[in-house]
Amino acid sequence: MGFGGAGYGGAWVGMLAGVLFVVGFVLLVVWAFGVAVGRPDDDDAIALLRARFARGEIDATAFEQARQTLGATRPSGARNRTPAIVGRALVGLALVAGLIAGALTPAGAGWGLGGMMGPGMMGPGMMGGYGAAPTAPAGTSVRMAGSRFEPAATTTAPAQTVRWFNDDTAPHTVSAIDGSWDSGDLAPGGSFERRFDTQGTYPYVCRYHPWMTGEIQVTAP
Repeated sequence: MGFGGAGYGGAWVGMLAGVLFVVGFVLLVVWAFGVAVGRPDDDDAIALLRARFARGEIDATAFEQARQTLGATRPSGARNRTPAIVGRALVGLALVAGLIAGALTPAGAGWGLGGMMGPGMMGPGMMGGYGAAPTAPAGTSVRMAGSRFEPAATTTAPAQTVRWFNDDTAPHTVSAIDGSWDSGDLAPGGSFERRFDTQGTYPYVCRYHPWMTGEIQVTAP
C-alpha cells in the first residue's frame, strides 16, 4: 500500500489539526486584545466636536457632517468581530481534524486530539537536552538513528524475525503503512520485533516523523 495509508494520513491530519488550532487561538487573542484596547481616538474626536458645537464654533450642519465622517471611518461591529469568527471556525476545524486523525490512525498509535502533544512531537528530540545515544545490540536488523531507518530497505526470508532498535535521541515508532501492525512508542534504547511469515513487501513509517520510511522485503531463500 502507498504512502496514503491510514496511519500516514492520520499523522498529517493530526499535524493540520495542530496548525489550525494555533492559528485560531492567535486570532482569538488578537480580537480579545482589540476589544480590551478599544478606539479612544474616535471618542476623543467626538467629544471635541461636541465642545466646539457647544461653544458655537461650528453650526449643527458642520457638526453632523463631521460626526458622520468619523462614524464612516470607524470599523463596524461586524468587522471587529471578524477575527473572533475566523478564530472560532479554525478551532472548530482543528477539533474535527483531530477526530478524523484519530479515526484514520490504527489503535494504539496515539494520534488524535492529543497526538500533536505526544512524546514524538514534544519529547527529547524536540525539546533539546539530548543525552548520549544508545548503541544497537547484536542481532539488530534495523536501527533508528538521525531520524531515519538504517537500512531503509531490509530483505529477509519467510518465518524470520526483524528487530528494530531506537539508537536515536528522540522517540520513534515502527508503524505499518496499512495500519496492520505498530510498535507503539519506542523511547531511546527501546526495541521492537516482528516475524514475517508471508512473502511480500511491507512498508512502514515513523508516526512522529513522516519522512522516516522503510520497508521489509520478504523473499524466498
